[in-house]
Amino acid sequence: MPKQIIYAADAQSKDCGSCHKKAFDLLSASETRHKPLACASCHQERHKMVPACKDCHGAPHAAGIMAKFPKCGHCHNIAHDVNNWPETQPKEETKAKQ
Repeated sequence: MPKQIIYAADAQSKDCGSCHKKAFDLLSASETRHKPLACASCHQERHKMVPACKDCHGAPHAAGIMAKFPKCGHCHNIAHDVNNWPETQPKEETKAKQ
């Protein structure tokens, strides 16, 4: 295995998937907004570079939530397999079921 891997910014994810099968399969099966992103769009700087979620998303929650759950993965899993939170039901439907 080469010690240094260099890839173009427009490298196709299937090329990365030949070695990183689990990550590629998880992302391919995902229904989140990360699915259409090429591996190289997130892992830009160098091979095995893992970006911080806040690099793209900023601080998406209130400070109290961020303090209680400092790592995005505590709630959202990993970027290749982000949890899909179900939409909440309207209050009228919830009351009707009680």
